[in-house]
Order: sequence, then C-alpha cells, then structure tokens
Amino acid sequence: MRASGYSVTALQRHGYVFVAPTLILFSVFLIYPMLSAFDLSLFDWNLISAKRFVGLKNFRLMLQDPMVVNSYVRTLSFCALTVIATNVLAFVFALMLQSNLAKAKNFLQSLIFLPVVLSLVAVGVVWELMFQSTGLISMAVRSIFGFSPAWLTDTRAAPYAMVIIATWKSVGFYMIMYIAGLLDIPETYYEAARIDGAGFWRQLTRITVPSLRNTFVLTIVSSIIFSFGQFAIQYVITKGGPSHSTEILALLIYRQGFELYKFGYSSALSVLFFMTLLVFSVIQLKLMRAGE
Repeated sequence: MRASGYSVTALQRHGYVFVAPTLILFSVFLIYPMLSAFDLSLFDWNLISAKRFVGLKNFRLMLQDPMVVNSYVRTLSFCALTVIATNVLAFVFALMLQSNLAKAKNFLQSLIFLPVVLSLVAVGVVWELMFQSTGLISMAVRSIFGFSPAWLTDTRAAPYAMVIIATWKSVGFYMIMYIAGLLDIPETYYEAARIDGAGFWRQLTRITVPSLRNTFVLTIVSSIIFSFGQFAIQYVITKGGPSHSTEILALLIYRQGFELYKFGYSSALSVLFFMTLLVFSVIQLKLMRAGE
C-alpha cells in the first residue's frame, strides 16, 4: 500500500468518513436521548412549566410505587414465560427441519419465519380478533376442552394471551439461529455416534446440546432483552388491562410520560429499564467470553 502512495493511516482516515454518518445518527437518536433521560430523571417536568430539580425524589417515589412493582413483576413473568416457550419451540422446530425425515423444509421454514417480518401492530389487531369470544382461538379451545377463558378480559388469562402472541411472533427468528448452529456441527460427530450405537436422545444430549452452548447463550439472552423491551403487543391489544394485569414496564413508562405528563418520573423509570437491560447484556458478554 505504501508503494502505491496510499498509506494505512490515510485509509483509516477515509474509513472514518464512511462510518461518520452512522455514528452521527447513532449519537443523535440513541446516545443523546439516553443521556438526556438520565439528566431528566433528576427533575420534575410536565413539558409546559420550567423544569424543577428534585434530585433523587423520582427514584424514591419509584421504589414506593405499587404500580412500578406490579409492572416490573409482570414484565419479568412475561419475559420468563416468553423466553422459555420461544426457545423450546424454536429448538424443536430447528431439529425437525434439519432431520432427514422432514419434507418441504423450505416451505415450512418460510411459514414459521413469516410472522417475524409482519408488523407488530397488524399482528396485534388480528390476534385481538382471534381472542374474542367468537374468534378462532376461543372457538378452537372451546371445541377441544368444552370451554374457553375470556382471554382479554380475565386477569388470569390475559397475560398468557400476550405470551402466546409474542412467542408466535418471534419463534421463527430464533429457529433460524438454532438452524445455523446445527449446520455448524460436523456431520462426522453423528456418523461416529451412530457407529457406536447411539440413538437420537444420546446424540441430542451428548453432541447437539453441548455443541450449541454458545448458540443457546446468544438466543436466550437476546430473547430476554427483546421480551423485556416488549411494548406494541400490550399497547395495541389490552392497553395494560384488565386491572393492570398486562401493564409491563415499557407501557408504564409510556403512560407516565405521554398520558400523565410526568416526564421526570417517566425518565426515572427508563433508567430502571436501562439498568435491567444492561445487567442482561453484561451477563451475555460474560457467558460468551466463557464459551470462547
């Protein structure tokens, strides 16, 4: 490169020029709002009157607010159920589609992946209709079990309805990740295992699962972060009801800020939201480094 009159340093400078637009957009629309939320959490502000510095008052109120405790617990339970259901189904689908017995693999894989590319708002509207008493889901459950819960008006059933929708929406994405992990396992491992007389379950527990360790870490932590930040499904279908049974933390932040105009308090909740996701991200990095 020096012989051609173009040094490595010059190439690096030109490289910064190419990545500058992305860095600027990232800073303006992500980093700056994030830092502003930390700053605004120390103030009392309703968007009309002047900001009033209150220190850590918003955080003290947050720790004493039963609505915050309810939404945080609801978020954790929604996140746990969604992550378990999504990863189990995604792993099972990946195994089925990678087996030699599966037919029309490309069609089935596309069919399962299709919900991933659909709009969350459109998905919410359609599923809301299917969960009505005369909807497809209620009629199917009623024909099988003889009864159907009031999915969207029962405080016990509504959280599970949200889990079903979120799982259906995201399972295809994680299925692709598991398929990529399965394709990375050398076929010679399975050939040697079959020669030794190992059956399906022995191959699964001794070869497949250990070989997918990093894939499991990536998919599980990624699905935790995505599920914890869920908002659109609950907002479109239930608005947090009935009786706050589906009011997750992201929905509470929106309500405090854009319905009650408590932007300082909403920013404090956003800090709690950010710190929780930061913990999950650090855990992911630690586990990935341990896997390496």
